Amino acid sequence: MRRSLRTIVASFASGMAATSIAVALITPALAEWTYQPSSGESHGKSTAIMAKAVEAYKNGDNNTCLALCKAAQNFEHGNKNIVHLMALAYAAAGDNYNAMVQFRAALTLDYNFLPCRNNYGLFLKKTGKTEEAKKMFEECIRINPKYPDAYYNLGVILREKADLDRAIECFESATRLNPHYFEAERDLGLAIFEKAQQGNGDMKDSMQALQRAAQLVPDNPLIWYHLGYVDCAEGKLDDAETMFRNSLMREPKLAVGHWELARLRYLRGDPDRCISEIQVAKKISPVFSDDHKYPKVDLQQMDMMLASAYEVKGMLEDAVDTYKEAAGMQKSNGDIGRHIAALVKQLKANVHKKNKEKFDPKEVQALISKGISQSEDGDLDGAKQTYLRALELNPDSFEATQYLGGLLEASGDINGALAKYQAAMVLKPNFEGAVYNLAYVLEKANLPSDAGAMYQKFHELAGRYPYDPKHIVALQQDDVRERARQEQIKKRGY
Repeated sequence: MRRSLRTIVASFASGMAATSIAVALITPALAEWTYQPSSGESHGKSTAIMAKAVEAYKNGDNNTCLALCKAAQNFEHGNKNIVHLMALAYAAAGDNYNAMVQFRAALTLDYNFLPCRNNYGLFLKKTGKTEEAKKMFEECIRINPKYPDAYYNLGVILREKADLDRAIECFESATRLNPHYFEAERDLGLAIFEKAQQGNGDMKDSMQALQRAAQLVPDNPLIWYHLGYVDCAEGKLDDAETMFRNSLMREPKLAVGHWELARLRYLRGDPDRCISEIQVAKKISPVFSDDHKYPKVDLQQMDMMLASAYEVKGMLEDAVDTYKEAAGMQKSNGDIGRHIAALVKQLKANVHKKNKEKFDPKEVQALISKGISQSEDGDLDGAKQTYLRALELNPDSFEATQYLGGLLEASGDINGALAKYQAAMVLKPNFEGAVYNLAYVLEKANLPSDAGAMYQKFHELAGRYPYDPKHIVALQQDDVRERARQEQIKKRGY
């Protein structure tokens, strides 16, 4: 989460006393400069006024802050700290011209004024002058090669320019100079992850950096979200689910966390939990996410997956309505339109089938929902009995069969889980989530050949792999090598 100019000076007045002003521009651990008081009564007056100006700035009252700074200047016109605070207040108020004038004035008073030069770089970047900002951070490093914030901010720019090697070097320098630099550790992990996705890095290094960041600020919800995403890329879906749930424990309104958990549950062949997570995500205001600078969620993708989950459950009317919402969000929607037409046709055909059903679908769904609630509460035996009761009513219940497999997997009975998952896939052979889930558990059971074939079937259904498929490719390649080795052993006889 990149710092705003306002949060950068949140601790501006923490050390202010009657004779001095200690200013921590980034974090207390990074305080690099202290105001040196001049002699005379005028300094005492300006100090008192500045204390009020800083308080006004922290409260978002930029106009009062500026008025107080100007009053303080009557007593100390050449005080670089006053000019710097004016620059920050103008920037926060959106007065970019005067902010630039004041930043330059402060640096004229002291060319080596590092916190001001660093903040000026942040201001330039925010106003779209990325190259000028880059030069500002480079100059900070030239002035003081041990200034961690300049390395971090330069790394952010380089990462945005896809210069991952140099960005990683900058983040590593920042963390070396300040081992408690959360943002640098986080962005180091993300940059290594991006490089690994290109085939030039190691996911383990990414995970280690993100884990260090999580240790520094364990209450940050996004760091757990990032850890979950890397786990998904490595095919560790169980670990990923834990990370996403950790994220949502810290911020229940993290829409992207609910969305990623929904995707993961879909891939585990679980349409019910997928639906519930997407429904929660859709209720969270985008304004809330924007205010907290959380990643955005693609509404069209959410609607497509939600509609697919409805379709798996036979809730065709809900599926049609949701597919229509998704179609309205994109220009080229011919494929969706044709699929909607097919579902409408199926809906009409199902009118006659409902009269022949020997069970109440609502009663079966009520049992499925009860079983999910029981399993979430840790009552696995109760959930098992509930799902078995659902199967008594409807022996062809995909959900009851699939979720029984999940209970067996949770208890460590992988073979039993596989039998249930295979039976569920027979009921829904074209549900890509059931296929991926079966592949995942086959991999767990150390059956790489079967897992690789099932992953390939998923690819044929979905048209692509989710997340980063490198672990799937590696699995399939290892299987090919092993079969080739066994063939050579047979030929040679040893």
